[in-house]
Amino acid sequence: MEGNNKGFTRKFSLSCLTVAMFYGGQALAEEQASDTGNEEVERILVTGSFIKGKVQSASASPITTVSEDDIANIGATSVADLVNTLTVNTGAQIYSDSFEQARSVGTTNINLRGLGVTSTLVLLNGRRQTLSPAVTENGDQFVDLSSLVPAIAVQRVDVLKDGASSLYGSDAVAGVVNFITRDEFDGLEYNLNYQNNEYGSDEVSAGIIIGEETERSNLVFSFNHLTRSSVPNSERRDDYADNQDSWSGYSFPGKVIAFDGPPGPPIKLIDPACTSGEAFEMYPGLVRRKPDGEHPSDGSCQLNYGYYGDIIAEAEQTQAMVQANYDFSPSLTLFSEVAVARNKTTIHSTPSQPQLDEVRVPAYHPDAIEVGGADPFAGSASNTGVLFARPRGAGSPANEDEKKYQSWRYQLGLRGDLFESWSWEAAFTNSVNEATNSRLDVITANLQTALNGQAGENQDQFYHWLSSSQDKNTPEIYEFIFGEFGYEAVSGQTVFDGHITGDLFDLPSGDTVGAAFGFQHREDRLKYDFNELSNELAFNFFGGGDDFNSSQKVWAVFAEFSVPVTDTLNMQLAVRYEDFDTASTTDPKIALLWAPSEDLSVRASWGTSFRVATVFQNDSQFITPQTANDPLAGGEEVTFISLLTGDPDKPLKPQESEALNLGFTWFSPIGVTASIDYWSFDYTDFITPETPAALLNTDPDSEQIERNVAGEAVKITTYYRNAGSVQTDGIDFSFSSDFALGDFGQLKPVIDGTYILNYDLDDPNLGKIDGLGNVNDENFGVSTVQLRANLGLQWLNEAHSANAYLRYIGDYENDNEDNAKVDSWTKVDVQYSYQMQPIFGIDSGPRITLGALNLLDEAAPTVRNSIGYDATVHDPRGRMLYLNVKQSF
Repeated sequence: MEGNNKGFTRKFSLSCLTVAMFYGGQALAEEQASDTGNEEVERILVTGSFIKGKVQSASASPITTVSEDDIANIGATSVADLVNTLTVNTGAQIYSDSFEQARSVGTTNINLRGLGVTSTLVLLNGRRQTLSPAVTENGDQFVDLSSLVPAIAVQRVDVLKDGASSLYGSDAVAGVVNFITRDEFDGLEYNLNYQNNEYGSDEVSAGIIIGEETERSNLVFSFNHLTRSSVPNSERRDDYADNQDSWSGYSFPGKVIAFDGPPGPPIKLIDPACTSGEAFEMYPGLVRRKPDGEHPSDGSCQLNYGYYGDIIAEAEQTQAMVQANYDFSPSLTLFSEVAVARNKTTIHSTPSQPQLDEVRVPAYHPDAIEVGGADPFAGSASNTGVLFARPRGAGSPANEDEKKYQSWRYQLGLRGDLFESWSWEAAFTNSVNEATNSRLDVITANLQTALNGQAGENQDQFYHWLSSSQDKNTPEIYEFIFGEFGYEAVSGQTVFDGHITGDLFDLPSGDTVGAAFGFQHREDRLKYDFNELSNELAFNFFGGGDDFNSSQKVWAVFAEFSVPVTDTLNMQLAVRYEDFDTASTTDPKIALLWAPSEDLSVRASWGTSFRVATVFQNDSQFITPQTANDPLAGGEEVTFISLLTGDPDKPLKPQESEALNLGFTWFSPIGVTASIDYWSFDYTDFITPETPAALLNTDPDSEQIERNVAGEAVKITTYYRNAGSVQTDGIDFSFSSDFALGDFGQLKPVIDGTYILNYDLDDPNLGKIDGLGNVNDENFGVSTVQLRANLGLQWLNEAHSANAYLRYIGDYENDNEDNAKVDSWTKVDVQYSYQMQPIFGIDSGPRITLGALNLLDEAAPTVRNSIGYDATVHDPRGRMLYLNVKQSF
């Protein structure tokens, strides 16, 4: 799989063995079906293979299918609700967390096996969608599930849970999530949903799908719109505030410190409202001193910036999609898709950010004189003090920012028959995702001007930092101090791909070897356009960067074979070669499916996968101000500009992975189905960003560190590196049964879960780490819970149906805090549905559903971080009640 293609012959041989293993189940299923009857069975294309078969369950690779009914049974009104219930998902960003998800808030992603959000390939009807221009804090791009497809259009979601780069290419390291839409729908259906959170959020969503079929064509239109109001963190302070590690010494009211004063402690000007306690009465719950024993001796105030965020962010989401097929002849069909989405998320945060850039208060400032007397900085060499404050803070309304995302996608393709069993398909797909990010921040130079008393039309106005002087700050002063940091980002992807599939030849036994051959050419594009002030790095906190416009191209070919080795053993082989601008890879896979009886099937698969660096990681120029301890500055904390970018002298190699899966499924004659899979991933050359703090600590003389004449770090350039590795393995299990209750209907108990055995990290800065059962906040891993499980009970009786689910998430450790444990968590989801009789001459009546997510209103376990809970693991929203009405015509 290496770029120089050493060992290509060996790997190609393995891949030929792989092909049989990956999709041997299809031929076996066909043979079993023919044994029970001679009916002609439609051959379909399923996730995990390009060779047509008859049933998804015949795959030699582990696949979970979430049907349309399954989605309805969990009360999902968005893709986030679905992702949150998958036990194989670990560390995804699902909820709008403006602190831990600053750049990508308002998006949704999925993270299979905790291997990174970019290591799960997301497909729509088997084809790629562009990556979002919004990125994680590690620079990872991903497919934004919130912009993918209208929820009402989803027919099923296939989750392929092992490596699949041999068929699908880059990013399919941990698996593939394929959203399949209702492209043959005929009729009209609407879906209305109302959801309420008792802490103040209302969510209303509506979807409609309309389809029309003729003898030679079909046309399907689907549309979804969702609006949601917010729940601020302040509404659940009793649940999460005690563990919010978000107390900041940069407060309002603030303080001024002169470090260059006479010998002894520095000169401190503390806002009298803090020392007297008046501030605590003026701004209850927002400003405080630390608890006794930890409080600053000077009595200064602190601000809880976590107070200002949202548990549920205000959102408005709209998606629409049109699908059309036309049969030119029985052997030639035109197919097409057009999809658009427009989403907006409104987030709240602190009224202003901490003043990291140094600004100085002169001795003649009226606030300095009021606190320090006529000569407030007596003995100071500069006769000034450094301001530690937020120009807006406690007592001011929360800052409000809108994150806007727009996307569109179109696809045009042809499929047809060649001869005998052979068919072909080719398509052109183009998709674009746009993101607009803007928020207010302090323009450092303007704040300094205002502190000098030179602001305003006549250049004679001061910015006043004392709480008692706030009435002197005019709106014009704030307009002068604050500006809009922001950028517009656009990502795009163009794909032209095709494949042919059919029966290759017959074996002496009479069984047929199936094959598929294909190609793909794609181009990924990314463009960032910062506004002028952001280009100039004029802002105090959010930094900025240089505009960039870059792309990445790749050619790929693949082959796949399905080989019936015996009557009961089928083998699938696959191999794919991809050639990028900077590297090339070859990835084989082998999978076996053995079905010794109708009741038992055993599967095994092995393959290699890879992920190339994103365009953002290769070519971005993102600059932020940061602080860290500098060993060459006496170990003192310094503030500097940090530039994170790709290193032109050391291009990033593809991340590489080996995946192994062993499993079986048992079908009992009495209706019991049990399935167990052991899985393992060995992921190397993991791409991680260098951290400035680690570089300062390990190599303070590095050429990447620029220093001023005093020897202090002022700019640190860090790069994305192939530095880490992950080894993880575990067990997936599922169980279901079906009991007839006579006149009382049917009862179906279901269990599914994931038990992780190991999650070992090799961190470039910290070395080898056992990350299993840990938040992993101090390394590049994700929160990894050892056991996640869902226990469900479904009941059906004619027009009535109901279900109840216990969703369990085990406990784990918190490396943010010594000897701290994140408690296990169990929540209860319930639902009841009634299918009404036909009314007004319509063939079927509406279906009414009532339900509750987290019925017992269990708060998420607390975690020591800026928000007080782990948003990548737990749902912090509390009880959600919903009503759904669905009507088909």
